[in-house]
Amino acid sequence: MKLSPVDANLDGNTFKDQTSPEGLLFHYAEGARPLSTPWQVAVERAKMVRKCSLQNGIILDPACGSGIQLAAYCAMIGKKGLGIELDQKTGEAANCNLRRVADHGFDGCLMSSEIIIGDGTKSIDGLKVALLHLDPARPRNSRTHGIEEMQPSIESIFATWKDSLVLTDKGPAILLDLSPRLQAHQRKEVEQIADNFWPGIAKTWVWTSRGGGRIDRLSLWLGQLAQDNPSRFVRIPPDPKQKPLVIDGESKEIATVRKLPRKGEYVSIIDSGLVESGLSHEFISNVLPNQEVTWSIIEGRRPQFHHDEQMEIIDKSNRLLIQATGRIVKLVHCDLNEETLPMLIDAARECGFGKLTLRTPLSPEQHPILQGAIDRQLSARAGLHSGFVAKQPNDSMLLLCQEERMPYSTAKTGIN
Repeated sequence: MKLSPVDANLDGNTFKDQTSPEGLLFHYAEGARPLSTPWQVAVERAKMVRKCSLQNGIILDPACGSGIQLAAYCAMIGKKGLGIELDQKTGEAANCNLRRVADHGFDGCLMSSEIIIGDGTKSIDGLKVALLHLDPARPRNSRTHGIEEMQPSIESIFATWKDSLVLTDKGPAILLDLSPRLQAHQRKEVEQIADNFWPGIAKTWVWTSRGGGRIDRLSLWLGQLAQDNPSRFVRIPPDPKQKPLVIDGESKEIATVRKLPRKGEYVSIIDSGLVESGLSHEFISNVLPNQEVTWSIIEGRRPQFHHDEQMEIIDKSNRLLIQATGRIVKLVHCDLNEETLPMLIDAARECGFGKLTLRTPLSPEQHPILQGAIDRQLSARAGLHSGFVAKQPNDSMLLLCQEERMPYSTAKTGIN
């Protein structure tokens, strides 16, 4: 069954994507909304693909879901799209979304695009594909995802559409939108699948984050889409008018070091997605030039390291990657709980804190209780300083860190 945005039935429930412009609403089949790509992420990705100067041909998404990413590609790149979706209700929503985006003033090629209700592993004669995008379905509510759980499988899609893809000197243009939970060995498996079809094809892994201590999207950019570097981290800002922060480089492993902190040292907590991408060294080399850092935490939502000098912030956008940074002004020798809280508050008052944020691992039940007590008791004294509480792993000592204004530098960097 073929669907055209020209004939889309726009009746029915619509929903506001929190990242989309005013007035742009979307349709979703039941249960599909949490799985769709946020509009801002879809648009920024499409803009990056546009820089790759695609060949003539269509944009093919053989498992298009609600069609948000396909609509963004068509709107930003100016090419016709073909989405294939097995579930009829979801495919009908995708067709409506193409129409919705077109009606919002984007490129007219959306209206000449199509949605097919059918199997994305069945070939169509005569297609000339400039970009293949695949976002296979994965089990929900699973802590890990295996390659074999993806539907449709990467192999079946490659086998079906290989002869339809337009080739360049770097190979075809393919973007695989995969689970952010893939482990390193699984990423190697995906690379091997691509090499089986196009030996030696260029590859770039892209980690995309909107903050919040997690990776929102992990994708493999193949062939014509691959960048000069094998890894890229993209931080999407909360303001849609602000450009994303992009860091390119080669992923490197980091390791923690058991080293007691000292008063006067700096503690910094940075974006966990950046650390997960293996590109934290690229960022640190620019904000802490010629300095060594000591990592105390590399996993979880609050990766933490120590350093001797204050950070130099090259660009305001770099602040997106810094959860907190400050100088240790006092070491409080206790664990953090309701019984020891008076000791922490006394130390904070002694150091002149008027605001102190807990940035330590606590249970969801315990954190608001302790933070609320700190806020109430420090506000009564109206101290001048702001800061945060950090903690070394496996150590009953709290670090009171005073935040300081970070100087700006005009030095050139490799961060876009």
